[in-house]
Amino acid sequence: MATLLLPVASAQAQSASSEPVPHTAHAALHQVLHLSASAQTDVPQDWLVVNLAVQKEGLQAPAVQRQLNAVLSSALALATPMAQPGGVEVRTGEMNVSPRYGRDGKVNGWFGSAQLVLQGRDAEQITTLAARLPELTVSQIDWRLSPEQKSAAQARIQAEAVERFQNKAQSLTRQFGFAGYTLREVRVSAQEAEDGVVMPRMTMAQMDAPSPMPVPAVAGKSRVVVNVSGSIVLR
Repeated sequence: MATLLLPVASAQAQSASSEPVPHTAHAALHQVLHLSASAQTDVPQDWLVVNLAVQKEGLQAPAVQRQLNAVLSSALALATPMAQPGGVEVRTGEMNVSPRYGRDGKVNGWFGSAQLVLQGRDAEQITTLAARLPELTVSQIDWRLSPEQKSAAQARIQAEAVERFQNKAQSLTRQFGFAGYTLREVRVSAQEAEDGVVMPRMTMAQMDAPSPMPVPAVAGKSRVVVNVSGSIVLR
């Protein structure tokens, strides 16, 4: 997530006086303290991402690509009518065709792979749809937070993180023997630590085997953390 920088000008910077600044004022600017605080919450994951993949090989690259295109076109024809914004979203993923080399270092064939991605909040519909695409194998299942769920969690704990930063600033100011402080700059950022179900990518042999039923998709929780860091000028 993008980091927000909010510089806060000090009283000295706002002054338009042309008179020389006393040495004590310069010294005060050097009493800068850097600190940070954070708040976190665990949120149920509500966004399922299922990666489906197919691999083909042959003697000619165009032939391999035609096979991949045929599988994807067939899958899209079945999956697209079932798509609904937020519930089940369908998109193609990576596709590549690469040469295969023999022991003599010469090209002796080609292999390629292609992906189809199903994602959304309707886990039951997504896993059911994945099972209806026999030419594609489930290569990865991942749970995460939807953008709306993540934003709502950040909004809930942001005020808590700011309050902790302020309390820490006040406490450290007193401990260092100063009467107060001026906020110099502050950065607010957020991150999500996922704890979903992730399947490792499969080998060519595994993907050539008959496609099993999709692994049951059980959601976990994601930890959303809001960090507040910055510096203050002690006075």
